[in-house]
Amino acid sequence: MNFRCKTFKMKKPGVNKNASNKFSSNKTKNNKIVAGLEYRLASLLIGMNVVWLALLRYKNPWRAFHLAAKVINTRDQFKTTHPKIAKRANKYYMNLHTPGWPSKAFNRGIHHSFNLVSQSPDISLFSVVFAITNKCGFQCEHCVEWENLNRKDSLSAYDLVTIIRRFHHMGISQVHLSGGEPLNRLDDILFILDSVPEGIDFWVFTNGYNLSAEKAARLKEHGMTGVIISLDHHEQERHDQFRGIRGSYQRALQSAQHVVDSGLLLAFSCCATNEFISMNNLESYASVCREAGASFIQFLEPEAVGHYRQKNVALNKKNKELLEHFFYRLNFDASYSGYPIASYPAMIKRHNGCPASGLHFVYIDADGFVHACPFNKKKLFPASSTILEKNIRSLRETGCSMIEFTSKSKDSAKTLQLHR
Repeated sequence: MNFRCKTFKMKKPGVNKNASNKFSSNKTKNNKIVAGLEYRLASLLIGMNVVWLALLRYKNPWRAFHLAAKVINTRDQFKTTHPKIAKRANKYYMNLHTPGWPSKAFNRGIHHSFNLVSQSPDISLFSVVFAITNKCGFQCEHCVEWENLNRKDSLSAYDLVTIIRRFHHMGISQVHLSGGEPLNRLDDILFILDSVPEGIDFWVFTNGYNLSAEKAARLKEHGMTGVIISLDHHEQERHDQFRGIRGSYQRALQSAQHVVDSGLLLAFSCCATNEFISMNNLESYASVCREAGASFIQFLEPEAVGHYRQKNVALNKKNKELLEHFFYRLNFDASYSGYPIASYPAMIKRHNGCPASGLHFVYIDADGFVHACPFNKKKLFPASSTILEKNIRSLRETGCSMIEFTSKSKDSAKTLQLHR
């Protein structure tokens, strides 16, 4: 994690000068994007926190500083270091997939990083994505759970808590609750939040159709960190068509307002298809997200699974390059300093290797089975397994069967392979 402030030089032309400085801060209630002096100060303190944790863990100052430097610098190759940071209340969030600092969850995540850079024999995980239900009233074009949609849920609220507790023992610091539509089990989510040990940041994925102000307030009251709302286009008609439900666009934006008003962090997730990707669409989409008070945007590439099974939906080379260019622009161009922080998992995977498959995270389906990632439909072993650590170790050794490398990625992926 490189917490140092650094200036990113755009290598490609076409910076939108009109996107600029009057939006230098994105503030809605207690949520904002900060840059400049506050960013530098937060980065310095976070870096000092990492060093202190290393000193407490390793005792030997030389070893502690050496491993802390490795953790701090790892973010460079993963392209997640950017000169802005999200803030909610008194916590700072570097990106969608890092717990807020200062917190027990952040410290737990750092200890997972220490395990990797030190090649520790201890098996730990950073996070899990947990589909807690198959129930959903939408007909989304890209749904990865299409074959399982609306099947009866087999896990009780107690089962969900038991599974999360088991992964808590493996060091996780984040849980992303997904589905189906997880808010169909709102009471069970609240039970989870009340029942699991401290040290985990919780996010929930939702289509945003039925997230009222009262529900958002309850999530905040019980300890939810943030909400990720699916928004797949900046045009109402296109989003509604993609989701298969008329009115879903307006309901999603209304829910976003409830999220921000409640004091929760807000993120939007977009399935960026070949038909969607253009500079005009990307800029318009980012503007909608900024105006809604979002702290993060996640761009997902379509995969030929679920409803897209056996369809040619992979992004073409031109659109991958354009989306990657926009990722850099949004995160590093000073003209966009007040915009949400972007996440582009498929790009990171191509350039640096797969963070899933038990290296940093796994996916758990609604039947309680572990998968390498949400797009890999092979059930590997039950999350209730009595040899969970052994199974995760085996999964790491097997690796991801779906990975696509660029020519540049092979050398940078060696770091991940060493950690396996």
